[in-house]
Amino acid sequence: MKILVVDDEPLARERLLRFVEDIDSVSAVATASNGFDALEKLKAAPFDIVLLDIRMPGQSGLEVARTIRTMTDPPAIIFCTAYDEHALEAFKVNAEAYLLKPVQKDEFIAAIKQCQTINRAQKTALATQSEIPTLVVQNGREKERIPLTEVYYLKADQKYVSLFCVSGERVCDESLKALEERFSTQLVRIHRNALVLKSRVQRLSRDASGGYWLQVEGVEEPLSVSRRFARELKPLFHS
Repeated sequence: MKILVVDDEPLARERLLRFVEDIDSVSAVATASNGFDALEKLKAAPFDIVLLDIRMPGQSGLEVARTIRTMTDPPAIIFCTAYDEHALEAFKVNAEAYLLKPVQKDEFIAAIKQCQTINRAQKTALATQSEIPTLVVQNGREKERIPLTEVYYLKADQKYVSLFCVSGERVCDESLKALEERFSTQLVRIHRNALVLKSRVQRLSRDASGGYWLQVEGVEEPLSVSRRFARELKPLFHS
């Protein structure tokens, strides 16, 4: 396993390097003092994990993370920062963990182990398997995969997309548009800010004022449907 430590503070880099030395599975370690240097090293050689500070001169860690996520085979990202207000932004770029400085060794080791659960070989295998589609979502500070078959509906609220499923409510990193395009045969739009799993659609009704409502399996209260999308829902009820 190869790790890249990115931090503009020498003492912070040294602390992480000491932790890394105690991990037997690490075969190589490199360091970078800023975002530009980090991206240059990532272009030159593959890494499995990037330990990334957020506030650095030049490019911030979040900007570096966004670039990393455009790579064909991106490394896992663990943020190591003194600031807790960027946690949500960090999860939007699919960070595996968000550690606050001074980073504690036990938390650090746990985060590394989390990254190792899906290694490069497993990622390739998952990409080629014809299995049930899954969504990567945020559950607190942890990531989890939710099978699409367990989803009830997804709803956009300002900057976030909430996913409602068998196990509760989660935050989804993808936009509704991206999800609709990726799962066009499984999801149907019922409102400009909502998608529903087609297989859970039960009944479309209309109230006295002409508004449309959709009953979804597993959801107690019916969901509001815009008139525009009600027309697209009707074929689902034709035998």
